[in-house]
This record gives sequence, C-alpha cells and structure tokens, in this order.
Amino acid sequence: MDVADLTDEDKREIKTAYDSQVKNGCAGLSQKQTKTALLRLGIKPSAFDIEKYWFDLDKSEDSCLTLQEFEQLRCVINTDPERVLRWAFNKFDTNNDGTIDKDELKKLLTTVYEDTEGEWVDDEFVNDCLLLADGNNDGVLQIEEFVDMLLQRTAGKT
Repeated sequence: MDVADLTDEDKREIKTAYDSQVKNGCAGLSQKQTKTALLRLGIKPSAFDIEKYWFDLDKSEDSCLTLQEFEQLRCVINTDPERVLRWAFNKFDTNNDGTIDKDELKKLLTTVYEDTEGEWVDDEFVNDCLLLADGNNDGVLQIEEFVDMLLQRTAGKT
C-alpha cells in the first residue's frame, strides 16, 4: 500500500493516532511513541518491525518521525511479505549489483544466526545455503530466488 492509496478516513485515523503521541516541543514521534501510535491503529508491531523501517523513513535523521513519515510507515508495516523480503534483499545487496553473492550471503547468515564467532556460519554452510536457493545455478541469488525461497519456506512449502 502506498500513501496515495490512503482514504481521507485512513488519513484522519493516522493523524489522530499520531497527534495522540506527539509531545509539546517535539518535531515528531520517537520509536516508542511510534509503536504506541501504531497500536492505536490496531497494528501490533514488533520492535524489529519499527526499527527495520526507521532509518529509511526518518529522512531528517532527527530520531523523530513526522506525520508524513508516519503515514509511510503505516503503509509499509505489516503489509505484503514480499515487499518486506525485497527490502531485506536490498539491505544485504551491499554492492548494489542486484544479486547476493557468497560474501553478502555470509554476512546475512552471520546476522541471522548471530554468529559473531563464526561457529556456525562457515564457507561450507554458506555454499550449502547457496546451492539450496540458487535456482539457476549461477552462483549468486537474484531477488526473485531470494523472495521465492523465503515465501515458500514461510508458507510451509519445500
């Protein structure tokens, strides 16, 4: 969903939730206030949900979301899982070449497994994961392979 898709009623509800949390003298919502405002809209975000989008949306980098930024957050949070996976793919495609190579996959897996000591995520593990997900066997993951694989896994398909 995009901000342009919001109805006038949606915008009023979002503004009411936003206004209920803005404190005097603040330019916007903190992360905690954002979570409370989303709860008022019937959305139960995790801290991860908010943090995941926070730095992309906080354009002024002042640690507060404006009403417009909050509207954008409302449109992306808890929506299409494919959109979230595409966002994640782009975060791990650090060289912006449209693929996740072995080095980027290793960083991704190290993050997911919180393996700062390298106990679990070694080259063999990375290669095995790449083999499972690399549908066209070109040695890298395209966004479609990444999204399809994770959507299949979360849907219980193999």
